[in-house]
Amino acid sequence: MTIENSNRLSTLITEAASNGDVVLVVGTGEKRVRVCSGVLKIASKYFTALLGPHFNEGHDIGGNEPKEVMMPYDNAKALEIICNVIHLRNDVVPKSLDSADILDIAITADKFDCIVALKHVSTIWLNPKEKETVMGLGNLMAAAYILNDPQAFSDITRAMIFHHKDSYLLLTDSDVVLVDILPWKVFGKYYCAIFLLEERRSQLRTELLQIILKGATDAGTDDNGNCKCAWSSRHSLVYLDLLRIQEINPSQILNTTISHVITRLEQMNDPVVSGTQCSYRWHSTPSYRSQRSWRLETFMKSNGLCIDCLRFGTTAVEQNCRIKH
Repeated sequence: MTIENSNRLSTLITEAASNGDVVLVVGTGEKRVRVCSGVLKIASKYFTALLGPHFNEGHDIGGNEPKEVMMPYDNAKALEIICNVIHLRNDVVPKSLDSADILDIAITADKFDCIVALKHVSTIWLNPKEKETVMGLGNLMAAAYILNDPQAFSDITRAMIFHHKDSYLLLTDSDVVLVDILPWKVFGKYYCAIFLLEERRSQLRTELLQIILKGATDAGTDDNGNCKCAWSSRHSLVYLDLLRIQEINPSQILNTTISHVITRLEQMNDPVVSGTQCSYRWHSTPSYRSQRSWRLETFMKSNGLCIDCLRFGTTAVEQNCRIKH
């Protein structure tokens, strides 16, 4: 709810708590948010100290009028949303936000030490969208890192890997705030999140190529002396030619996203092999589609990056990571 302050007719007050004893005056535009000091102190150690007896802001709280606390250097929109979450104003808390706003909220929550209070609502905000730009996903990745959400961090980086084919160097742009958040240097050397992203994308591309090429042997690999029709060889050649036609040969997918290759594989028909088969008893029609579907189903369960490996600067097997990998 937003009301007009009778003492400042030109100023609006957003009420996170209608009976609040404190008004936060936030940002250069002096956005006013009415809050309950007790609720703020429960959710935030920062406000516990600020609104305590040792700071001027904590004096004279509980009088006839709410105490104004000036916060000129903070993000008004982010702090307003955080206050609404803390005060259980779910009727005005947005279900979706721009990725830049989510990052601002994460940075603000970290400053005021109230990350735990955002734990559940942030799982909704941090849900990656397939059509999000790589910079948008980069914002979400940084927000998940700040909020210490291992599942969201894995899901977001997985989306960056599956749905984007270009370099991640854009994330290190000097004008982008991400470089101030993610640990681009660890243990005195460059240990970049972009390196881990590229490394993981290369791993998954290799696994996907293995799935693609594995289909060439689904008709068998042993044309021994009992086979008179070159059964497996003929099927392999036709299958490999089909890959060329579908433009999913290894050399053809270098500039294609992983998700696009998966879509093509799911839509690909079985190869048609001409000629007759001999009487060798082990010949049977290959189940290309079912075999490929099973392999892709396993592949689709692949995770993105591990936040714990990035945070502690190691991918050691013995590390106690919260996401299995």
